[in-house]
Amino acid sequence: MTSRLLAQTARAALAVAGVIALSFLFFDRSAAWFAHGLKSTAVFDLARLASLAADETLIFSLVAVGLTASAVNLLGPSPKDWARDLLCICLAVCAADALTECLKFVFGRCRPPLLFAEDRYGFTWFTVTSGFTSFPSGHTTRIFALCAALALRFRRLAAPLFLLAAVVGVSRVLALRHYPSDVLAGAFVGVSAACWAFGLRRRVPGA
Repeated sequence: MTSRLLAQTARAALAVAGVIALSFLFFDRSAAWFAHGLKSTAVFDLARLASLAADETLIFSLVAVGLTASAVNLLGPSPKDWARDLLCICLAVCAADALTECLKFVFGRCRPPLLFAEDRYGFTWFTVTSGFTSFPSGHTTRIFALCAALALRFRRLAAPLFLLAAVVGVSRVLALRHYPSDVLAGAFVGVSAACWAFGLRRRVPGA
């Protein structure tokens, strides 16, 4: 199971990396300038509002509650499946966010405002300066990790969950915080973390 999941993740990563490269070269700047043209419209305000669904404080407050609830049950005399699933969901979000923060530091990608103000585009490498932490999108990572994990647990809700995640991802471009390839990378990290969390859960005896 683990080797198959690893192979699937590797193949998906290669495919996503190819699309990201194409987007970086041929699409990101045009999309950013298009979004910039909407800054004085209601679209920009709605995008900022939609982004709040993946706000770091909100998501990790929910994660903290989830971890507490799952720990109380799992450490008790009668552990339940819902607590194991909840733990997987919370760990997926935490793992995805941690990986994205590492990638942000490594790539040091200029955020769109630097393109508009200084014509700066691309990667500076190994920095935590806020203007250079565009890749991948943290909001997109968090919402896709959460929604993908929930979809793995509640299959019938997969469509609306992924629709919500997609709306948040698009909102990050329209809010002038990220490029499309940042969003794609964040989505991949989030979904991968969810798949691994539940994939490993099946391998744990009694889980």
